[in-house]
Amino acid sequence: MTPRHLSSTRQQRLRRRKWKRVILIAAAILVPILSALAGISVHLSLHGQKSLPTRLAEQVVNWFVPPDYAFNGRDRLNILIIGADYDYDNKARPLPKPARSDTILIVSLSKDGEASILSIPRDTVVRFNGKLHKINAAHAIGGPELLRQVIEEQFGIQIHHFVQVTYEAFVKLVDLVGGVDLFVEYDMHYDDNWGKLHIHLQRGFQHLNGEQALGFVRYRGKGYRRFCPKCKVKIERWDPRGDLGRIERQQQFLKALAKKLLQPKMVMKLPRFVSIAHQYVATDMDLKTLLSLANFARLLNLDNMKTATLPGTGARSSFLGSIVIPDREKAPQVLAELFGSTFIVSLWEQGAGSVGGAVKVAARARSGKGERVVRKSVEEEEPHDAQTIEGIPLNHEPIEVIPIEPMNPQPPPPPVAPEPSTQKPEERHSQPSTASPEQTLQPQPKPTEQMPQ
Repeated sequence: MTPRHLSSTRQQRLRRRKWKRVILIAAAILVPILSALAGISVHLSLHGQKSLPTRLAEQVVNWFVPPDYAFNGRDRLNILIIGADYDYDNKARPLPKPARSDTILIVSLSKDGEASILSIPRDTVVRFNGKLHKINAAHAIGGPELLRQVIEEQFGIQIHHFVQVTYEAFVKLVDLVGGVDLFVEYDMHYDDNWGKLHIHLQRGFQHLNGEQALGFVRYRGKGYRRFCPKCKVKIERWDPRGDLGRIERQQQFLKALAKKLLQPKMVMKLPRFVSIAHQYVATDMDLKTLLSLANFARLLNLDNMKTATLPGTGARSSFLGSIVIPDREKAPQVLAELFGSTFIVSLWEQGAGSVGGAVKVAARARSGKGERVVRKSVEEEEPHDAQTIEGIPLNHEPIEVIPIEPMNPQPPPPPVAPEPSTQKPEERHSQPSTASPEQTLQPQPKPTEQMPQ
């Protein structure tokens, strides 16, 4: 190497060192300033005020991904949300085919910031492929696309996009937002080693991490009634409503999660949200549409969010097990209120609205002395047999079903949080406590703690 080259190399090193010093000095000055601005911005946002950096950021975001981009010229956008686990083989290995969907939700968004959610019970009877099926079989047979098609043809609801969420994604998402605070109305204990599901939640106010929240939205009144042998806990109250109770909890959880996601500090976790969605969530929306929806979410009025469950009559069939027959009179009113012009009445009347004609409702069995009770408990597990998945041919004679009376128990009121006392600390310690366990808050586990298995 010549002296000229050596001199040139030294000069380049000196320049790099000089720029490194400049960058370090600039960082030392700018980072505290930007941190302070971010803190002020979050504080003002929480108090209904927008700082200058916040307004500038919103203008930039609105320029790149405007809130109405996802609507694509529509006044309303309907998104199908599917929650499904894996099916396993006899060696507990997940199978590559789609599983039956445990959760079917349709989120409807309007441009004016209104939102509504419809829950469809997984046992709802529909027609497709020339047969009568439970609607959760559509996902097992043809994945999200077939389920989307069945909902459009049977219920007359236009579906613009779908999102398929695995339970693994659910757990990671809840943990990422730091868990959710909910009141657990019933003791929930259930163990399924084959399905790798273990639920152990006590009644009371709880801070739920990802695994616990998954148990909260999946529990449907099955399992132990009086005593949990695995966790050695006495069960005081259990939910007898089956799938209807689970749907109510799912809607309750979604409202709590939505409020958590819309907190200003969640912006810092956006890269992790994108990573989880890319790895565990399947959707037909592109990245720009997803970002546009995230931007639109700021405009939602969560306090006025409408939630409903598709009206129907519970029954039991020897062919399909527990089923829900859509209510021909009440369901159209609910669908029209939630979906507006994106609900087509004629499709409903030809599809799920006419399913009742394919079943024959038998007289409800009476339970008397010496009589056999035909009705089974709603908490019994349905056998996963081939008949349930294959469905019943439509040329079959009307299937006979036995109606199941709806169970709407009134749970006891939640425990009341103790009001702050004006007594001195030494006086409070000297007086014995008279509050019952139902009048005090239960201890809240930390987000990272697991409930006893």
